[in-house]
Amino acid sequence: MPRILPRLLAQPLSHKLDTPFTLKRRRPRSFKRPVPPPPSFKPSDHPRSILLHDPDTNPITRSRVHIRHKSLPPLPKKLKVRKYETDGPRGMTEQERRFWSSPYLRMLASPIRQCILTHRYLPNDFLLRLAIHRVPPSHTPPTWKRPDAPQVLLPSGLQSPQYSLRRSGKAHYTLLSRAALSRLSDPATKRRAAHNASPHPMLAEHVAHLLRLRVLQELELVAEAMERRQLRRRARAREPPTSRILRRLTRTEWGALRETGTAPFPGALAVLEAAPLRKDIATGRRIAPNMSAAPPSPEDVSQFKVPLHAASSLLPVCPEPPYDPHAGSGVLPPERIPVYHGPALFPYRGQRAALDALLRRISGLEGAEGYVEVPGGQEKRSYAYLLCADGESVGRVDTVGVAIALWRLRMFEDYGGAVEELGEGGTEGWDWTGRALRWMF
Repeated sequence: MPRILPRLLAQPLSHKLDTPFTLKRRRPRSFKRPVPPPPSFKPSDHPRSILLHDPDTNPITRSRVHIRHKSLPPLPKKLKVRKYETDGPRGMTEQERRFWSSPYLRMLASPIRQCILTHRYLPNDFLLRLAIHRVPPSHTPPTWKRPDAPQVLLPSGLQSPQYSLRRSGKAHYTLLSRAALSRLSDPATKRRAAHNASPHPMLAEHVAHLLRLRVLQELELVAEAMERRQLRRRARAREPPTSRILRRLTRTEWGALRETGTAPFPGALAVLEAAPLRKDIATGRRIAPNMSAAPPSPEDVSQFKVPLHAASSLLPVCPEPPYDPHAGSGVLPPERIPVYHGPALFPYRGQRAALDALLRRISGLEGAEGYVEVPGGQEKRSYAYLLCADGESVGRVDTVGVAIALWRLRMFEDYGGAVEELGEGGTEGWDWTGRALRWMF
């Protein structure tokens, strides 16, 4: 091997790949099959030994044929059933695709886990997974005098499974809030989490960094899925999609949104403002995109001369009606759309450069670059992007993961005003959890 590698590297490529290299995923296999009727174990029903019963459905020698298996979950797009499969994946109905295109329903449908702070059970997407890791001997502090290695609580499972897998099996869950992490230093909380385990001093900053990285990873997965779909559409001469998943707002639309305080885009997932970065004053070059999981350097933080907007805000789709005390509690509030401000949400320049590059890449694949035809003529687009999803678009490109990643980042950064009221038991913790869920929605 050491002899052949230099020769292979020195030889130029004879051809260029037209399609990007993609690793094919293993297709899920269904073990569901027809189950024979339950056998009878009465002696009168068997003139001979039960072992001499039908050999294909014998309950003693072939007990596995009587085991019932679940069918595969439905998929947004139905796949073809193979010859050797008795039960193939089912395609979603139109109503199921509408439910699947909602990020909030997906978050509520995530597995239930228990929070170590409130002792309440919540969906997994509203919690933060903390795993126990041992500090290697090379990084053990010199003041450590115990024979066993120290243990720390580190975040686990925050990155996309396409980029990083979970390295730990046992873990604990806490509320996804920066203020909730400050309660982990409580001795009672540490005893519940693990014996002799303590949170890392930079735990909150590391969690925020990985949550921002998850947003970038989801955007990159959307871009790669769109590129693969375009290659297949060119090869098979398919019709272009009717609905769009990402488009840039015009300057008029963005100005009206900021003046009126409403986002007249029913059904949209989010509005994301991502202005491009200027060149570095010292080097005179553009900031290179950075999607590394390693902690960024403090010099990468942007310095702004003017105060920034809030990291995120919720804007109604239409102006809210005046409050009517006689309307009753059955009146539903108007739909709200989250608006995310890139400079405040992504303070590091490398991540903001990656965000701008990924959004431009997706909008370029959607054919939304340059100008747009409006009744008044040609108008330039702003730096605000509208993220959408419906029952039709979720079948070709899934953008709900981006909305979930943004919402989890919003929960971690913006919430935490009532964390000081955390209860250790009784109804106090339940009341706080109810207030948290009402804020989340």
